[in-house]
Amino acid sequence: MDKRLKTFWNELLEHCKKHNKYEFIYTVEYWGILWTPWFIYINNESLKFSLNDLSRTDLNWLIDNEYILFVEALQLDDKIDMQRELYKIIKFDN
Repeated sequence: MDKRLKTFWNELLEHCKKHNKYEFIYTVEYWGILWTPWFIYINNESLKFSLNDLSRTDLNWLIDNEYILFVEALQLDDKIDMQRELYKIIKFDN
């Protein structure tokens, strides 16, 4: 895990502890050509992170290394949603 991803991971764990919930929703929205922001929600609250470039590759790394588990793809609620997925934390350290 590189420094950038480790920072994200530690922040995500802190958010989970704060909310006492270890599942989160990852959403990607389409806001225009080459601009697709991502969001992570716990209990319908959009969380703030210090990095702004979380990618599918990062999520795959976390899955492959058994930090998180993909639970399910969720129904897209809004026309700007490109992706909406539920994940569960399965490792509680780095």
